[in-house]
Amino acid sequence: MRLRVPEVAQRDLNKPLPPDAEEQAIQGARRDAIFAGMSAALVSAVIGSRFMGFGRTQMILSAVGSGSLSGYFFNQAFVAANLAELDKEKERLAALGIASTKP
Repeated sequence: MRLRVPEVAQRDLNKPLPPDAEEQAIQGARRDAIFAGMSAALVSAVIGSRFMGFGRTQMILSAVGSGSLSGYFFNQAFVAANLAELDKEKERLAALGIASTKP
């Protein structure tokens, strides 16, 4: 059985942005923040249980706390970065004279 790698569709850079580009940027940031928060929770649980000697309850509280806080802060950072990148793309399209979507 051969491993099939999915292809990523590349957006044509000379066409306007899709109407829901901002929503796509926010959803992508949320998805990435969820993975970052889950990773932080796992690392926190492992560090808490193995290296700091936390019991089960403390380990769970540590994982939930660090996972939710890091997920929140990663979400803020990723949303800001994605929207800044989207603004740069809108400016680039405006400089080319291509009509972009309205906010």
